[in-house]
Amino acid sequence: MTEPITAAVILGLAAQKFAEGAAGKAAEKLIERLWESIAARFAGRKKTAENLATIAAEKGEAPAALKQVETVLEAEFVEDEEFQQALQGLAQQIIQIQNQSQSQSNYTNYGRDQIVINQPTGDLKIGGS
Repeated sequence: MTEPITAAVILGLAAQKFAEGAAGKAAEKLIERLWESIAARFAGRKKTAENLATIAAEKGEAPAALKQVETVLEAEFVEDEEFQQALQGLAQQIIQIQNQSQSQSNYTNYGRDQIVINQPTGDLKIGGS
């Protein structure tokens, strides 16, 4: 069972915009959209805009500012369910992309010998000639 997508999860994903290499290339555009949606929503609100600027300046490492924005974001979700659903949809896409990239394994055979474990076929040799 997956955890619910809360304001804290959404804000944490959006803050990844400032952490180099935190998100894969595929998720970068979605994270950018998520951050821009949040920033645009609170552009006219001085204190929240200042907290967002602090988060950006600290490259996502501003716990106090993150907590303040999370509180405001939760209140905004109560007022506007469409906004909440839009952000949750973006967050879900980002999570899926990140989970896919983490679960993919790269199997490379750098040596001359290879051991086939799943469904071996043909003349299998291990070691020497």
